[in-house]
Amino acid sequence: MSLHERQQQLLAFMMGQDSEIAGHIRDHGAITVDTRLNIYRNAYQVRFWEVIDTDHPILGVYLGDDLFNNMVRDYINAYPSHFKSLRHFADRLPQFLTEDETLKVYPHIAELARFERELLNAFDAPDTECAERQQLVDLAPDKWPSLKLVFHPSLVVFTTDYNVVDIWQHIKAERTPPDPLQQDETWLLWRNRERLTEFASLDNFEFTMYQAFLSGDNLEEVAELLLEISHSDPSEHMVNTLFTWLDRGWISCLDSGLSVIK
Repeated sequence: MSLHERQQQLLAFMMGQDSEIAGHIRDHGAITVDTRLNIYRNAYQVRFWEVIDTDHPILGVYLGDDLFNNMVRDYINAYPSHFKSLRHFADRLPQFLTEDETLKVYPHIAELARFERELLNAFDAPDTECAERQQLVDLAPDKWPSLKLVFHPSLVVFTTDYNVVDIWQHIKAERTPPDPLQQDETWLLWRNRERLTEFASLDNFEFTMYQAFLSGDNLEEVAELLLEISHSDPSEHMVNTLFTWLDRGWISCLDSGLSVIK
């Protein structure tokens, strides 16, 4: 049998699957083969537990130790790791929480897990420079209608049917979380200039404006769209919103049509 096949047998054992690896390990007497193998398996399982606990600290507090430990155990069995990096091991945890017989009856728990994963995605996004508000101030008036935006790669839109962000914030502040409420919410997550993740809620005006710029519309086209939904001149609100985005580091560069302002 090849070394690769032996390795696969050992991996199968550590993942709790049927394996014949014990028959191929020498017994040195002081510690039995089964004990030695179980030490490896426990260490393997604990490492995965640590990953989920690190990635989802608020979820862990919300569930409590017993429920969290059971969830981790069942997730490891349901979704064995196929990644070389542990960073993505728990990517499917939100999906698992919609399938688990015990937890799927509480859909806000899966949403809470998804929020924490999106925070990780925002934090791990590529680096790029951020545009400054002075660049918008200096933009020639005739360039404004054709203005397009390039957003920072860390921006992540999080839409949910529950108040999970409020729950997350309360637990983070070590306060009693509110009861889960079913309500539509839209948030934007990003990594700021100090490399810390932040998030802000978006109302319909700001979300529509963001989606329009994201799809490639220029400022004139975005203004026409916002006029339809606000039924009033959106110019002042748009400009104030653009400055807010620039201050938060949401915009990588301003594209005025013929040139990109960085």
